Amino acid sequence: MFSFQTIVSQCYPFVSLYFFRRSTSIENKIDPDMLNSAFTFLAIMWLACAVAFLVVTKSEFYHTFVSTITGWQLTIDSFRKSDNPETKMLTIFENHSSYTESIKDEVIAYMRDHWAEWERTSPPWFTPKFISSVGDEFIPDAHLRQLNAGGTRQRRRSSIDLKSVRELVEHHK
Repeated sequence: MFSFQTIVSQCYPFVSLYFFRRSTSIENKIDPDMLNSAFTFLAIMWLACAVAFLVVTKSEFYHTFVSTITGWQLTIDSFRKSDNPETKMLTIFENHSSYTESIKDEVIAYMRDHWAEWERTSPPWFTPKFISSVGDEFIPDAHLRQLNAGGTRQRRRSSIDLKSVRELVEHHK
């Protein structure tokens, strides 16, 4: 859809030019040759930018320009198909929580099964910043109590699904 819209948007100036030239109600004081030159220049610049964009884009991502998969479908597929815990966790917690709501129980079970190992081995991605991005409901209870016991302040993060500002205000009361 993105690729289609990009191409269609480049046609609009030419369609506008066509209707502008056919209009009899507008006093046409613009030199037609100048209009043609401007539109040709803009079209060439757009094409050059599109080619430059494709040149700097990694070829393994080309399929994303024509794929019909949505963001939430990609997030869920990435979680389910990856064997790498870092990929799984960053996929889940660096995307909006609405993307993964349908597999929340699956994520909780995965984290319950692996959290102790991650604490023991401390992989490079398992940082305090990452841990703070994880909602309390995803951290196994014993480990959550341990995190809370370390300070006087409760963990601030929980992934809540708020529908309005009013719910946000009520949540923080």
